[in-house]
Amino acid sequence: MRKSGVTATAVGLVLTIAGGSALAETKPGPKVEGLGEVVVTAQRRSEDIQKVPISIQAFSARQMQDLGVKSSVDLGQITPNVDIALPAGAGNQPIIAIRGIGLNDYDTNNAGPNGVYVDEVYLSSPASQTFQTFDLQRVEILKGPQGTLYGRNTSGGAINFITAKPTDTFDARLHVEYGSFNTVNVEGAVGGPIAPRLDARIAFVKNNSQGYMHNALTGNRENGANNGALRLQLQWKPDDRLTVLWNLHGGYVDNRPVEYRHIGDLDPTTLGNATPTQCSLAATNAGQCTDLFGYGTPSNFYGGSYNRQQHLKVNSVGSYLRADYSAGPVTYTSITAFEHNDKIHPEDSDASPNQLLEINFGVRSNTFSQELRAAYKGTRLNWVGGLYYLHENLLQNQPIFILLGGDTVVTVPGAFDGIAFQAFDVNRQITNAYAAYSQADYAITDKLKLVLGGRYTHEQKSFNYQGSDQFQMGGEGHFGPLMPTANSRQSLSDSAFSWRAGLNYNLTPGVMAYASIATGFKSGDFNGSFLSLVQAEIVRQLQPVRPEHVTAYEIGLKGSFLDRRLIVDLAAFYNDYRDLQVFELVPGVLQGELSTNVLDNAQKAHTEGLDIQVIAKPLEDLTLSAQVGVLDTKLDKFLASKSTVQADYSGNQLPLSPHASASFIADYKLPMGQNAVDLQFSATYKGHQFFDISNDPYTTQSAYWLENARIAYQLKDDHLEVAGFVRNLSGAKYLLDAFDLTSPFGLIQGIVGTPRTFGVEINYRY
Repeated sequence: MRKSGVTATAVGLVLTIAGGSALAETKPGPKVEGLGEVVVTAQRRSEDIQKVPISIQAFSARQMQDLGVKSSVDLGQITPNVDIALPAGAGNQPIIAIRGIGLNDYDTNNAGPNGVYVDEVYLSSPASQTFQTFDLQRVEILKGPQGTLYGRNTSGGAINFITAKPTDTFDARLHVEYGSFNTVNVEGAVGGPIAPRLDARIAFVKNNSQGYMHNALTGNRENGANNGALRLQLQWKPDDRLTVLWNLHGGYVDNRPVEYRHIGDLDPTTLGNATPTQCSLAATNAGQCTDLFGYGTPSNFYGGSYNRQQHLKVNSVGSYLRADYSAGPVTYTSITAFEHNDKIHPEDSDASPNQLLEINFGVRSNTFSQELRAAYKGTRLNWVGGLYYLHENLLQNQPIFILLGGDTVVTVPGAFDGIAFQAFDVNRQITNAYAAYSQADYAITDKLKLVLGGRYTHEQKSFNYQGSDQFQMGGEGHFGPLMPTANSRQSLSDSAFSWRAGLNYNLTPGVMAYASIATGFKSGDFNGSFLSLVQAEIVRQLQPVRPEHVTAYEIGLKGSFLDRRLIVDLAAFYNDYRDLQVFELVPGVLQGELSTNVLDNAQKAHTEGLDIQVIAKPLEDLTLSAQVGVLDTKLDKFLASKSTVQADYSGNQLPLSPHASASFIADYKLPMGQNAVDLQFSATYKGHQFFDISNDPYTTQSAYWLENARIAYQLKDDHLEVAGFVRNLSGAKYLLDAFDLTSPFGLIQGIVGTPRTFGVEINYRY
């Protein structure tokens, strides 16, 4: 393991805090009730988060509501060392990076290296990952590889969404929110017993918004919302040993797709040349440049001219059946799940009034999974073991339209004959994954505990690809014959053994130090779309990427001090990657000018850093928290192999991995008899970050702060609450992601963050 400055500093800090653990014995000041216990199921059993030897950040449903968390993107803003981008809005796959590890791939056939789970059901299709995030009990974000209990595609970490379950007492809640841009969010749930030993819960969410982007071409608002979801759960307990839970859920999206910020990148005086000149970075950022068709950068950061008017349509439905049976100290669990997702996303890729670049992202997926496991809970020994199977059938249909409006722009009929074209990418990927796993912890002494675990995974994938194209002939809107470009049938078969070994030591009853070594595995995959028109390039692009492997070293400390009025968690980590899967931009397909994105393997990479969390309750009604992430990432060795121009990216920083990130929250509750006023202020910081592996200066985001404020009046012991809020208080303008489309289109495509918003909300809890 390489001892860098960050790692060495972290080790020293952990040992210093560990050595000062006598703080736990300090006499408390005035009587203040301690911070409540946070129960998580990160290790497939319920336990106090302070006793889990993993770096975890957990948010309750109440915390997420108060912080304005509406989607996975918001989680990324408030969780240090975690970045989440949702490039195309609700219903599309998020791009998740944990401790610098992610995959900026918008193709839905390639699940990223950070697993997303809802009630312990893995969401294999990335497009389904933005549903079901309502009526939650909590969210757990696990940092670092989770290859033993979670398996493949968790080499960076995992995110667990845990929904609120039916109970044997009546329960109801309603959240109504109105905010800027006519944004309406209504979320509710009702549950309780409906028959002896049978409980039910039904929950829903509905979102509508005009949107915060202005379309100068139509006068309408963009980046709005029209989506909803419904969930029904039935829980049956025929006796004290058996619990059966059935979940049925579905959701839809039917609104205009998210529009992007158009940033021109070509010198307008050179547009008549065979190869226009790229502007300097300063000129590009100053809005002095245009795209290939002469459209410049809108002066309004939240505006543009968008010609496509079709709707993004997503339909998702799924169900799972879970049975838990307790036989003394052993609990047997079965989880059977099915997920269906159907999406068509008509993207205005050039973010302009012209037909320069447009894509239709179409995907349909069906996923079935089955998990069987047994868990033993004893005095000194705890273990869990199981079997897992997943089958996924995924079809992608993603036509791309390039330069089709060229004749209109240059006002010369037929000028783009033989240049403008439309290409059709259709592929089907079938995945079968099998796994067997076990993990145990054993108390060697009253203070020292050993953790050992392993998982064997075998995965088979088939990938059938058909590509064809048509060039414009006879003027705009007319095309020549359809010509096949590729017809490929490939398969992959990967096997891997991932393991975890660790030691936990209780320095005092409230302070635990831990050290672990864990490995992770992300399966091999295929390039899902947009191949070159040059046969030699196509052959390289269709080559599947190898599986990536990680070995992670982590030491940490979790401490509760002053009668649990102060919690300090610290973790230092070093992740060593081999064959890291990356998404790269390679030149080459349209007369040597058009660039394409392809999958590749970086031979060696590493990430290292710190995760620090401090939560304090200095007064009975005041809670303060601070989370800080320090991160250093590097492509130690990467010579790109998927193009004739084999660029050397060695030494570059990984995308979506700012060196520093932080989240601060202050919450003060002022009691007024049975009522109370709750004041909350939060601020988050993201350091400078790149959006691609080339560290392209044209696709970066400088450091920024976001601040939120909320004031609430709580009535009748918090059963009823009326609140007002402002988010992005300072009005920061920032990008969540960006793509370089300079060659040949002459633009940068930016995904903008939400502007300042105001709103009011009413919450009722029975």
